[in-house]
Amino acid sequence: MYGKTIIKKRNILVSKNSNNFKFLTFIPARSGSVGIKNKNIIKIGKKRLLEFTFEFIKDLNLENNYIHLSTDSKKYQKIAIKNDIRCEFLRTKKISRSKSRIEDAIFEFLNHQKIIKHKFKYLILLLPTQPFRDKNLFRKGVNLLNKSNCVISLKSLDRSNEYIFNINKKKIFLKKKITSTNRNEIQKTYTPCGCFYMMKLNKFKKNKSLFINEMNYLISNYPSNLDIDNQIDLKLARFFYQKRNNFKILK
Repeated sequence: MYGKTIIKKRNILVSKNSNNFKFLTFIPARSGSVGIKNKNIIKIGKKRLLEFTFEFIKDLNLENNYIHLSTDSKKYQKIAIKNDIRCEFLRTKKISRSKSRIEDAIFEFLNHQKIIKHKFKYLILLLPTQPFRDKNLFRKGVNLLNKSNCVISLKSLDRSNEYIFNINKKKIFLKKKITSTNRNEIQKTYTPCGCFYMMKLNKFKKNKSLFINEMNYLISNYPSNLDIDNQIDLKLARFFYQKRNNFKILK
């Protein structure tokens, strides 16, 4: 049973039994980004991209929630601490490269000498490149997590699987015969949008992956699922933020 939360230094929520937490919210943010330099701390309006995720999870005020920024950057660490987000240590360089797996960063965190004493029931992963998450959708995800092993956010690709091609040099290889290009006959396919990944921590440890069979899902719509990956995404994000009342985002 989890104790009630209390407020301690710098307004960070901790549990009455400070070693037991219901949620681990993990925010991965390495400093080296390819498409946009220092993407995670670039500003949209007056806020850094990281701070949108910080504010989002803090405003939800989840019960007994341990919020951790995983980063290799001292600058990011200072920003986290200033925003009352935990960042007790820096991520090692070997798992901070462009091809490093987020799963490895989570395991490094869980096995760290400062953390191993803690117990967590659920894992929540929030990518900092998503500034406009839908709070109501997130709350639905948390409620669904109480009845399932895993919940992820998806977005529609607006095309069926047979229209997603594998290519080799100059040739296209069809997955199956295509008989129609009528949009009304297209069965949509979906992909993770990165708004949130939620999972029982014991399932994550067992599978060593954020994906398992028969996951539950919730559909996120644009622009709530906008993921900033390049300069065009950034320009769109700044436009939507300026017009946020019109588009009813960040409510």
